[in-house]
Amino acid sequence: MSKYILSILALLFAYSIVLADEKEQTEPIKIEPKVLANIYPKETTVALPPDAIARFGRGSGSQVAVSPDGSLTAVSSSVGVWLYSAYTDEFLALLTSERERIPSTVTFSPDSTQVAIGYRDGSVTLWNVFIENVEADLPIFLHSGAVTSVKFSPNGKLLAVGSSDNSATLWEVANKAIRFTFKHEDAVRAVLFSPEGGRLATAGMDATTKLWDVETGKQLRSFRHPDYRKSVTFPSGYTTSYNEGGIRCIAFSPDGKLLATGGINQDRDIKLWGIALEELRWSVTEEESAKSIAFSPDGTLVAAYFSDDVVYVFRVENGAPIVLTPDTKTWVRKNARKPPTQHTSESGYIKFSPDGKYLISLGRDRTIRIRDIETGAHVETLTSAGGYTKTIALSSEGDAIGISIMPDKAVKLWDAETTTLFPHETRVMAAEVSDDETLLATGGKDKNVRLWNLKTGELQQTLSGYHVGPISVLSFSPDGTLLVSGGSRNWEEQEGQEGITYTLFSADSVEDRTAQVWDVATGENITTFKHLGQVKAIAFSRDGTLLATSAGRTDIRSTKTWQDIVTLSTVNVTCLAFSPEGTRIAVGMSGRQPTVQIWDIAMGKPIATFIGHKRGIQSLAFSPDSSLLASGGSDGVIYLWDITSYR
Repeated sequence: MSKYILSILALLFAYSIVLADEKEQTEPIKIEPKVLANIYPKETTVALPPDAIARFGRGSGSQVAVSPDGSLTAVSSSVGVWLYSAYTDEFLALLTSERERIPSTVTFSPDSTQVAIGYRDGSVTLWNVFIENVEADLPIFLHSGAVTSVKFSPNGKLLAVGSSDNSATLWEVANKAIRFTFKHEDAVRAVLFSPEGGRLATAGMDATTKLWDVETGKQLRSFRHPDYRKSVTFPSGYTTSYNEGGIRCIAFSPDGKLLATGGINQDRDIKLWGIALEELRWSVTEEESAKSIAFSPDGTLVAAYFSDDVVYVFRVENGAPIVLTPDTKTWVRKNARKPPTQHTSESGYIKFSPDGKYLISLGRDRTIRIRDIETGAHVETLTSAGGYTKTIALSSEGDAIGISIMPDKAVKLWDAETTTLFPHETRVMAAEVSDDETLLATGGKDKNVRLWNLKTGELQQTLSGYHVGPISVLSFSPDGTLLVSGGSRNWEEQEGQEGITYTLFSADSVEDRTAQVWDVATGENITTFKHLGQVKAIAFSRDGTLLATSAGRTDIRSTKTWQDIVTLSTVNVTCLAFSPEGTRIAVGMSGRQPTVQIWDIAMGKPIATFIGHKRGIQSLAFSPDSSLLASGGSDGVIYLWDITSYR
């Protein structure tokens, strides 16, 4: 059962602070349930899955809707839909699904008493604001493709739904019946009722916006953007078509006589149409495509919203840009509502500090967050500019080091004070730092592994000749004497115009199914492990005596004899982590229902299963005393699991 307002989950757990040398231990610190409930923020502990102590981050994807009465802000994310006070940004409630449903869009009813949530599985549910709901009893409207847009009619009696299945549907809310289905030649990106409610506009990736009569279902008008479909031929001779355009956003003027449309991707046009004569009034082209469009209340201005807080305002009469005035700025701020600042996405890579006091995470937003485990509070935040975050390392003093892969074929190491760049000649896909902070290993499309000296910044040696596919995963042994690399499937690239790169993964492309073990000092290839598929995850035990590699199933071997010890019947593995004592291993698995499992190595069986993530698991970490397990997912969430009962 899902409820809007859930009481805070209070769990009793204990953990030991382990010193950096891992020899001397202090007495466990006991945290009483009331203390935990009072210290951790409500939104961190509401609607948690079983065995989870806390949730950090509120999910990836942040589409925002404001209630018509201006009192509420709804933010859809991979976790659910978060409700905030529009006046104070205070967290009010979390609307979440028990199943693996992931919200894609949200809108309020005209009277602000309901929200309609569209999901990636093609369903739409209606929730009553701040009233307990049994999810199974909620009205449900279904599409065969992901829901991209949902809107109520002005009187609240109709619900329009746009979908990636190339259609939009018009539903009667009271009896949950389809009135009409409207077709496009590609995915529908936006639906919108006219101010009087008698017409519905649907915009699609087929570069058209169509206007429909909601009483008869007949098409009234059609407005077209340029067609940006392009045929691309790859080096192998394979030719395919890419859609580089489409229409993303639409808006009616307050009197319903004009329609504004905005393109997507390579279509950077903003167009104003006269509806009666189906005429183009004006068109402007910007440096990027608009995220949304809105008319001013008096209908004399059109605002287009872009990324990085960029807003352009145009005169309706001629499309001329204007300088913002105080009144215009107020209107722009009102319409360009953003998620509250505390609504963060904290997916990515995680580690515990050596003493177990802090959880350190590296997210897609290029931010390292250091959080106090006892209170859940942020202690420090470090931000890097550029690139996308790949992984995280800790110095011998416990300081955080971010590792980012740059779009210009480079790897960047950064912390609070310094940034070091390591240039490459080909695309980089994997990067890892040795525990002693002396080496950086990088691998990429050229099938080679490079070892860099972190003190001098120089390339120390290149490991090559064994992989037949790009390097996608790397792992150093704890003592830094060994490096294991995993390959992946080859792909083709074709450079296009304006910096676009087309990629092609063909069914017959060669897939590297090996894990290669290298001697770091000599560069010698020690041994090769063959798998049934691409190696997705590699991990060493803390003492370096065990090596785990996974290409679906997980094989655990001795690093002294390289003989198999046990094979675990896992599937879709994305990451691995040994427990500090080496007797158990945590496994992150993707799929329709992403799952975290803890396996007992001696028994070869799972002893705990945790379900809560909505997308694939990216990283796992045990606390030094094995009382906690942290999991970071591509859903923008970190879960902290209490595993004391499984020890």
